Amino acid sequence: MRWRVIGIGSPVTRDDLGWAAIDLLRMAGLDASLELLALDRPGPALLEHMGRGERVILIDAMQSGQPPGSVRELALDDLIAGAGMPSTHALGVAETLRLAEALGALPERLHILGIEMGTPGTDGGWRASALREVLRRVRALTECRAPE
Repeated sequence: MRWRVIGIGSPVTRDDLGWAAIDLLRMAGLDASLELLALDRPGPALLEHMGRGERVILIDAMQSGQPPGSVRELALDDLIAGAGMPSTHALGVAETLRLAEALGALPERLHILGIEMGTPGTDGGWRASALREVLRRVRALTECRAPE
């Protein structure tokens, strides 16, 4: 079963980190083993790209107060705990995942990688090293083989 890696972003500076990660994964030659998608603020359409029985890695920029360029794997429970009630209005990633959970539509395996984008003016030399860290983590996650 293939992995689907979804970079979430927008053309806004610093919010394009998910897209930049997908670009780096393509340049690294991982296309053959992974399905790579870059989505522009998908909202509830994200559900169309995830499904039960699938393996999904979501990559998105985050603002959590950590140093710019920090890469963290986020626990689904922690992410959706802060989300509002499932609704079709104003769905961000957390709210969409909460809705997917309520619908029983979460992927079989889901990993969420957040890249700390910092505050405006902090786009220093951290960007390239953060994206390399995402590449390393995606490789580590997708190279794990399930026992036969």
